[in-house]
Amino acid sequence: MKQRKLTFIGIPLIVLITLVSVLITLGITVERTPIRTQAKIDHQSSLQKSSLQNLTQYVNPFIGTQPVSVSYKPNPVGGYTFPGADVPFGGVQFSPDTTSGPPGGYSYKDTEITGFSLTHLSGAGCTIYQDIPFMPYVGAITSSPDSNVSAYGSSFLHKNEVAQPGYYSVQLGSLSNVQTELTVTQRTGFGQFTYPASSSSTMLIYSGRSANGNSSANATINSGSQMVTGYATSGHFCGSSDVYKIYFAAQFDIPFTSYGTWIGSNVKPGATSTTGTHNGAYVTFKTTASQQVHVRIGISYISVAQAQTNLQSENPSSTSFGTIKSAANTSWNKMLNMIQVSGGSTTDTTIFYTSLYHALLFPSIFSDVNGSYLGFDNTVHTLQAGHVQYANFSGWDIYHGLIPLLAMLLPNQVSDMMQSLVNDYMQSGCLPKWAVANAHTNIEDGDSADPIIAEAYAFGATNFNATTALQAMLKGGTQNCTSGSYTERAGLSLYMSDGYIPYGTKGLNGTASATLEYTTDDFAISQFAQALGDSKDATNFLQRAQNWQNEYNSKDGYIEPRNADGTYLSNYNPTGPLGFHDGDAVQYTWMIPYNIAGLFSAMGGNANAVSRLNKFFTELDGGPKSPYAYMSNEPNSIVPWEYDFARQPWKTQATVRNVVTQLYTATPAGMFNNDDLGEQSSWYMWGAMGMFPAYPGTGDVVLGSPLFPHITIALGNGKLLQISASGAADNAPYVQSLTVNGQSSTRLWQSVSMLMNGANFNFTLGTSPNTAWGAGATDVPPSFK
Repeated sequence: MKQRKLTFIGIPLIVLITLVSVLITLGITVERTPIRTQAKIDHQSSLQKSSLQNLTQYVNPFIGTQPVSVSYKPNPVGGYTFPGADVPFGGVQFSPDTTSGPPGGYSYKDTEITGFSLTHLSGAGCTIYQDIPFMPYVGAITSSPDSNVSAYGSSFLHKNEVAQPGYYSVQLGSLSNVQTELTVTQRTGFGQFTYPASSSSTMLIYSGRSANGNSSANATINSGSQMVTGYATSGHFCGSSDVYKIYFAAQFDIPFTSYGTWIGSNVKPGATSTTGTHNGAYVTFKTTASQQVHVRIGISYISVAQAQTNLQSENPSSTSFGTIKSAANTSWNKMLNMIQVSGGSTTDTTIFYTSLYHALLFPSIFSDVNGSYLGFDNTVHTLQAGHVQYANFSGWDIYHGLIPLLAMLLPNQVSDMMQSLVNDYMQSGCLPKWAVANAHTNIEDGDSADPIIAEAYAFGATNFNATTALQAMLKGGTQNCTSGSYTERAGLSLYMSDGYIPYGTKGLNGTASATLEYTTDDFAISQFAQALGDSKDATNFLQRAQNWQNEYNSKDGYIEPRNADGTYLSNYNPTGPLGFHDGDAVQYTWMIPYNIAGLFSAMGGNANAVSRLNKFFTELDGGPKSPYAYMSNEPNSIVPWEYDFARQPWKTQATVRNVVTQLYTATPAGMFNNDDLGEQSSWYMWGAMGMFPAYPGTGDVVLGSPLFPHITIALGNGKLLQISASGAADNAPYVQSLTVNGQSSTRLWQSVSMLMNGANFNFTLGTSPNTAWGAGATDVPPSFK
């Protein structure tokens, strides 16, 4: 099928270039950020305020917090989400940490809380953050909390826990008997602790107990101002060399009767400061029965002074805990109302809105209230007013579905996210592929900022420096870009000369899987270049995107690793680990999302491809060394939708529905693997809405079938996307007919321009497949060759 040009969405290129050229520069160092060319969209202009529903009631933050045993891993795995308080894209995640210390900090199976820390990632596969835990305690500090954590922790019962969007509470066990309540703003945490009557009511502040340890930490007590300040330096996500430094300022509303510090095993009563590792501070106060002690905590990645400024701006002492809690709930409810679903079961509705909740947590705010932030060059930069710098991009994951979803709903925020990546590039010389705080991590393969940026642009988030973004993509795709120990595309020179990455090339988790990631990246560059009018690079990178063919072994029928001399590995096992990262040849072979027609042709045609798909989906989550699907891993995100390309859409409809209803549940164990900062949650949402952004960079979607009878999506441009489905039910995935804007349609894909102009989809669904619908040759989604 011939190449289609991407329909241009957003601002005309000439206007964008003109605006970029007149950007106003602010701050300590030059910062290039775009001027807003459209007003921020209030989503309530699309969905009238009178129609806002109480949707936070359907969010269960405990979903994904319980690890489950799986046959393909020796230890239980789970969503690794956290149940604590956060606001949409907030920089503070005030949440409990439990004894087993999973990446999200909290395991539903644990029975003891060790602290309530200020920062977390949701669903990452490795530990990071969990900085500055606060822990209420009643009693004398007779031994170091660092060397005797269990003595100062507390048991708890789930019946005494509450987790809601923006709020968490728990009644701690009899050792302290403190009712703990947490809420947040974007850059501050707010704790309300109800102590029993005691002269030794205490708050422990673990400055030196981040998840991955600390190279240095400080806590300083100012009893006169009832404040504790300090910092923690940590990092090393997944063993990488990244380092960040976070500062805090904690304001109490009650005088200290005594205080002290600890470092290592030494407790120092009366000391006011400690610097080093494995350290912290404690403050003690006298409380009457059921007295509430409040602590407001600001954070910053620049300085204590900036943390105090954030605190005074967002969480002044004149504002009550209840007011902050209510504001957090309101912000969540407005966000959740961007998509209104109705007519489904309570269980389905709970999973849907919890998925949307998880999808709106990251990337997270990194800049301070005055627009300043610490860049990848470890220099303070200042943004123009109204803009935000974001951090924590799970690049290898979120390009598969999360970024298109966010861009469709929140183009202004996502534009700032893309500008954040551009800023990272300008400060370090390379685009990041998995950024934590203000540092590169050298984990995962691929050059994932390319599809992230291209998808955001295609779905309407265009208000960023797209010209520089394309320059960054072209640099990363043609030069060996390094920044310290970080390499943007390991093995790039071999990829460019040989058309694949030879087996054994250093610096990669898997050479064959990395080749596929690079071809996806190249396709995204081609589409982004086309959208910006660069037809030469669009053509060149589209040709490079076909490099997947260089590792397709027609003898075996799989993508397989090749040696430097061009030979394939002898006696190759397609369900073994060689050449692939977190998957195998059987699973990765399907990851050619932009040219599925070409893949099916290589397999011998649609019939052969369907036969293989049928066998592949014998199991939905077989694990990384399996001949079956591994739907808890992002490279398999596209595969259920590939039946559409073989003219058997009823099998896409059934397979997607099986994943949606069997692998996601409304329980703490309801996520079958890492949520990956909202990516797996976004996949559920696309599946439940009956469409999926198959192509990394075009914005077009392929169709399945909606789970709910009624879905209204308030697009970020102020228009509405309406989806109705007569007969919708868990057991009724099969499309009987479809009208789009009142016209009968059997086409299995829709363009992004049609979606973003607002559209009405009217499905009729049933419990038995209609094998005639969508089976025509002209119904098939396009492929790019």
